[in-house]
Amino acid sequence: MNRRTLLMGMGALALSGWIVPASAGEPILTLRGEFARAGADGSAMLTLADLDALPQTRFRTATPWHSGPVEFSGVSVSDFLAAMGVPSTEGSMQLVALNDYVVDTKAGDLVSGDALLATRMNGEPMTVQDKGPVFVVFPFDSRTELQHQSYYSRAVWQLAEIDLAP
Repeated sequence: MNRRTLLMGMGALALSGWIVPASAGEPILTLRGEFARAGADGSAMLTLADLDALPQTRFRTATPWHSGPVEFSGVSVSDFLAAMGVPSTEGSMQLVALNDYVVDTKAGDLVSGDALLATRMNGEPMTVQDKGPVFVVFPFDSRTELQHQSYYSRAVWQLAEIDLAP
């Protein structure tokens, strides 16, 4: 299932009044590039259950998109890249959202900024309407240097793909 199909399906649910989190068996994130756990096509499609099986991190922070502090939980980018067998955090990557918003960044910048692939907000799985099912978020309140447009622009919600540069 590609991100456009997923977006159209989730959009139809939202328009009909249904706001549902992704089921544990549906792919919600695709990683592409060179990494140890890549399939024959150079990618891995991960489900919520796959992400939940990785070490979990949580923090509470305010964001420019929420009315107050929110607790986010999920897998840190550092733990995710290590678990997927990404050989180095020195390379570049593209973060691609369901709406085709694309951010080019360095993997190391996400790791050093303690970025989280959040799948839950206040303990509940995130829906597309609530910036899910995956939201790249930083602990903005813990580190003032993260309270800058360069980090806000990398806080990609509705993340669908991570493309590693060769």
